[in-house]
Amino acid sequence: MDVLLDSVWLAFGRHEVLRGAHLRLRAGEITGMLGRNGTGKSCLLKIMIGQLRADNAYLGVGGVHTASLYHHPGLINYLPQFSCHPPDLRLSRITELYGVDPRAFVERHGKLFGRSDPVFGSLSGGEKRLFEVLLTLAADTRFTLLDEPFSHIMPVHLASIKDEIRRVRGRKGVLITDHQYEHVLELADTLYVVHRGTSSVVTERDDLVRLGYLKG
Repeated sequence: MDVLLDSVWLAFGRHEVLRGAHLRLRAGEITGMLGRNGTGKSCLLKIMIGQLRADNAYLGVGGVHTASLYHHPGLINYLPQFSCHPPDLRLSRITELYGVDPRAFVERHGKLFGRSDPVFGSLSGGEKRLFEVLLTLAADTRFTLLDEPFSHIMPVHLASIKDEIRRVRGRKGVLITDHQYEHVLELADTLYVVHRGTSSVVTERDDLVRLGYLKG
């Protein structure tokens, strides 16, 4: 199964942001998306998840047009850049709301938090992000979209997140976009760079220089 966002055009007044950009996600693959600030990367992601309406776009699932990815139960989940869970809920309750077995989640990841079922608001910023990334990956969806999953994460925990992304690839597709591009390069099976309103698949590090993402 794949998810295709194609022929995306977006303008704010006279300012064209996207000009025919595309993005394809495949089950069982890790897709990376990079782009400098202002190139339209965030807009492309928001259009895919339905937070932003494009002037023109095709969205398809398995080759069939759809109005929204959320019309397909169990297809996708999405983690935004900012923390998004109620501070007074315990981790076990949040885990249940995602349809994930709290005991299994704690057995696999509980040692990373060091306390017995704390409320979400008591975690540090890095712990909150770590919990949200791991929980979003654990949920039973065909695709998971992660916006800045490595932000605020302590170096000691980065390996845990990357190992988990690789592990779940066996049952779902994962999209990662993050300014810490080295982690994205390490993980991605397919890598897109958004530039000048379009998107390109790149295969070599030199392509990132040619497309203006990295300096030569």
